[in-house]
Amino acid sequence: MKVLVVEDDAETRDILQAFLADTGLDVRTAATLAEAKAALSAFDPDVCLTDLKLPDGDGLDLLREAGAGGSARETVVLTGHGSIDTAIEAMKAGAFDFLLKPLRPSQLEAVFDRLKMGARDTNVDEDLWKTFRESGRFGAIVGASTATQELCAIVSRLARSDAPVMITGESGSGKEVAAQTIHALSRRRHKALVAINCGAVSANLVESELFGHERGAFTGADKRRVGYFEVAREGTLFLDEVTEMSAELQIRFLRILETRTFRRVGGNEEISTDVRIISSSNRDPLEAIEKKVLREDLYYRLNVLPIHILPLRERPDDVPILAKHFLDLVTQAEGGSRRRFSAGTLDRLAAHSWPGNVRELRNVVHRAYVLSDGVSIEEAVVQKILSGHPSGSFPAVQPTGPSIEEATVAPPAAPEASDGDPVLPESGIAPLPIEVRVGDSLRDVERRLLERTLEAVGGNKRKAAEMLRVSLKTIYNKLKEFQIEG
Repeated sequence: MKVLVVEDDAETRDILQAFLADTGLDVRTAATLAEAKAALSAFDPDVCLTDLKLPDGDGLDLLREAGAGGSARETVVLTGHGSIDTAIEAMKAGAFDFLLKPLRPSQLEAVFDRLKMGARDTNVDEDLWKTFRESGRFGAIVGASTATQELCAIVSRLARSDAPVMITGESGSGKEVAAQTIHALSRRRHKALVAINCGAVSANLVESELFGHERGAFTGADKRRVGYFEVAREGTLFLDEVTEMSAELQIRFLRILETRTFRRVGGNEEISTDVRIISSSNRDPLEAIEKKVLREDLYYRLNVLPIHILPLRERPDDVPILAKHFLDLVTQAEGGSRRRFSAGTLDRLAAHSWPGNVRELRNVVHRAYVLSDGVSIEEAVVQKILSGHPSGSFPAVQPTGPSIEEATVAPPAAPEASDGDPVLPESGIAPLPIEVRVGDSLRDVERRLLERTLEAVGGNKRKAAEMLRVSLKTIYNKLKEFQIEG
C-alpha cells in the first residue's frame, strides 16, 4: 500500500513517515498542497494522510482532487480539537476517517488496519444487485420499490466509509435493517455490531453498560466488566432511538466522539476506542434539538451521513415481496406446512396504510398464517385481521380424525340407575366446544365461554350464571362489557 503524508510541520511529518514505513508501507511526504497535488500523479498513492490546514490551501481541496474521476483512493484527515467541524465536513466530502492531534499510535494503527482490509471484492456489488433484481433482497433489506432501490444504492455507498451515519424514519420502517446492511457491507463486517436502545438503558447502570467498570467501582462490582464500547471494538455501535438518550449520556458521547477515548467506571486508564457509530431516530432530530431533547453539537457529530427511510405506505410496491419474505420466515419458525397468498390477499395488503410500517406487516402475516387452514391465505382472513377482529372470531382449524362435535357434543354414556334411567350430568346439558389458542387474550376466551354457555342454555341468563358459578349481576355486566346482545 502506498501512502502520501501531507503535513507542513516537519517534525510531525518525519514521525508519521517513520512510523508508517516501519509497518511495511511505501510512504512519500509533501509539505504543501501544491506538492501533494503533484504527488497524486507522480506517486499515485492508495491513501492520502493529510492535515486540513496547509500553508497554501485547504486539505479539503486535496480530498476532492484525490477522489476525482471515481478514484478508489482513500483519504484520512488530521485535525486539532478546534477544527472538528471542518473534519466533519471532510467526512461528508468522502474522507475515510479523521484523526485528532496529538496522534496516538494505536489510533493510527487501527485506521490503517481497516484500510489494509481493502474494499469489498469487485464482484460483491454486482452479486448484490443481481440478487436484488432476482429476489428483491439486498443484504438484509427486502423490497422492490424505486425508494428501496435508492436506499440500497445509498447504503452500498455509505458502507465504504467509516463516517457516522444517522438513520431517520418512522417506528418500524426498517432503520435497524439498514444499519445491519451497512455493517455487513463495510470493512468492519468481521467484527461485532452492537445495538443499544438508548431509551431502555437504566440511568443507574448506563455508564457501566456502555463503558464497563473496574472491580470494586461500586457495591456489587465484584469483577471487571467490559462495556459496549469495548465489545464493539473495531466494529459498529448502533445507537437506536438516539433522541431518547439522557442529557448526561449525550455529554459523555460527545467527548468520546471527539477524543476517541473513554474510561471504565472506577478506572483511571484512558482506553482508546475504534468503533463506527450508526444512530437512528423515529423523531425529527431538528425538532428534538428545538425542544432541548437532543444536543445540537452531538447531532452534527452523528449526522455526517444521513439516511431517511420512507414509511411503508409510501412504497406499496414493497408490500407483496415483504409479505412473501415474512411468510417464509414464519413457516420456518412455526415448523408448519407451506402456504401461499391468493392474488386478492396481496392486493389487499398493498392497499393498507400500514401505520405500524414493516413491523405491523410482519405481525399481520404471522397471524394470518396461524389463523388460516389449507394451503392458501385468503383475502377474507387478512381483511378480518386488518379490521381488528379478535382471534376467536375466526373459524377453527379442523383437526384430523373425529370432529370436535363427535368427540364432545354427545355426553358420554352415564351409568345406569337402579330403575334403568340414565344419570345425566349435573347441568343436564350437553357441552358445546370453544376454540382456545395459545396467544389468545383472556378477555377473548372469557367472551367466547359466555357466548357458548348462553347458547347451550337457550339464552337463560340465570341458568348460565349457575353453570359458570357467578352471580346473575356478573352475567349482565359481562354482556354489557362484551357488547353481546341478550
